[in-house]
Amino acid sequence: MEKYSIISYLADKDALTVQWADGHTSVFYYIYLRDNCPSLQNIHENGQKITETAQLDPDIRPAYTELIKNETIAPYDFLTIVWERDGHESNFSAGWLRDHCLSKQEIEKRKARNELFEPIELWDSTLGIGVPQAEYHQVNEDKTSLTVWLEYVRRYGFAVLNNLASTSLALSPRTDNPYRDPAPTLQLLHCLQNEVQGGDTIVADGFKVATMLRTAHPGLFELLSTIPVNFRFRDKDHWIERKVTIIGLNPQKELHSLRFNNRSIQAFEMDNELIPQFYRAYQTFARMLDDPAYQVRFKMIPGQLFIADNERILHGRTSFDRKEGKRHLQGTYADRDGLLSKLRILKQELNP
Repeated sequence: MEKYSIISYLADKDALTVQWADGHTSVFYYIYLRDNCPSLQNIHENGQKITETAQLDPDIRPAYTELIKNETIAPYDFLTIVWERDGHESNFSAGWLRDHCLSKQEIEKRKARNELFEPIELWDSTLGIGVPQAEYHQVNEDKTSLTVWLEYVRRYGFAVLNNLASTSLALSPRTDNPYRDPAPTLQLLHCLQNEVQGGDTIVADGFKVATMLRTAHPGLFELLSTIPVNFRFRDKDHWIERKVTIIGLNPQKELHSLRFNNRSIQAFEMDNELIPQFYRAYQTFARMLDDPAYQVRFKMIPGQLFIADNERILHGRTSFDRKEGKRHLQGTYADRDGLLSKLRILKQELNP
């Protein structure tokens, strides 16, 4: 833990300002401090917050504040605040306060310090690693091998697992996903039989293609990321649909997700004047996704498992003749957050 020493503080009307020995200044609004009080009355032993934020007075202020200095162990300087009205006492260590400073500098420092993952890697047909893959028995028996394989999925968006037993996996209905809310974030395909010529698996990094579209045609990218379209699956027992943009962005305008499926997309419904340009955007993106320059192709063999990030990787297959033999793949879905949770735990265990 870095050693931080508090030089002084100022309890103003709305916020507490802390001056640090290294020259940094932190400002904490009182509502933020009361809401995030680290005392046992506010934080459950499992780390979850007990405080009901909605019930806090937005104008809460301290009735009493005191800085307790510890000259020998600087991280344990702490500020005591007794709050008006409820009389609750909060004790904030110097380390806690610095770790919760909301200045851009400190946020970036924490992000770099706490980041377990390297940035994802965009790829095209020249993917240097080839098809990222591992052997089932190694992944099943060795945490390091499992960590490496899960990291492949996170970093590249897909991976293959070799030499699974050719027995059945749970079989989910083989429907397309864009109309689901929420849509499954991981797709898994287990190859049981593949005797045909053709039928090769095709994968494309949708984030890579979307990034190229954004660079080359920013106006077309904006249309696909701002105008929602409707996806639908319907039969006699089901009617599932969702209206969503083809390219999803987070609040920072970074790529977040993709929805692209020409079979389940419905007739566009938007301002009629936008139709010609929207078709141009849609067709440009579709043709880029179909360009072999952005694709990796491989043939699955019995005993292999293919896993892909369903919000990033687009997958398909080449044609094949059913008369030539049997081709049997079973599929199921899972959630990406479970994979990332497992990967975080493994990384911490292997690199404490």
